[in-house]
Amino acid sequence: MTKARDLASGGFGLVLMKPSTVVNGTDNGKGTVSFSAASSITLNNVFSSTYRNYKMILQISSPSADDVLRLRWRKSGSDSTTEYYGMWSRTSAAATTGALNTNGESSVQLLTLDLANPSAVYGFSYDVLNPFISAYTSLVGTALGIELNSAQYYGYAGASHHRVTDTYDGLTLFTGSGANVTGTVSVYGYNN
Repeated sequence: MTKARDLASGGFGLVLMKPSTVVNGTDNGKGTVSFSAASSITLNNVFSSTYRNYKMILQISSPSADDVLRLRWRKSGSDSTTEYYGMWSRTSAAATTGALNTNGESSVQLLTLDLANPSAVYGFSYDVLNPFISAYTSLVGTALGIELNSAQYYGYAGASHHRVTDTYDGLTLFTGSGANVTGTVSVYGYNN
């Protein structure tokens, strides 16, 4: 009986979420959103009470300028623009280290984009914790980026808190200075 119930509600493990609407992108009919030459991408109604935690996977390429990719949580069609905190440590092939820090800002930094490497593929795999629970929403995970003006690949690992006690049903990814990017983003619910 348990197996039949789980299969009826999307199966075991990760379940691809289909946003109700997408801004500046195209849903493939199952939930994976593709976008081309966009400076922001919005997914509405991908989080709900059905799942507590989620996985977000993004791949992008072709930045039109040096920039930083950022994220905001979204509720009822509006982005939340306060109290983003985060710490992302980075390590390069040259063994140098550094960090992206977000301290009480209007969005959280995710990774850096370098115009000198337009064919490089950037990406991240982040767990999204408690977006639809009335608590802090958190990100935990890893990413691949390229340091601005250095053409140096970096691996990122870290986490962030959105220190607002609220529920969120969507998200907006955007470049801080308006650079355009191309890629795909998918959000999966942890079915447990």
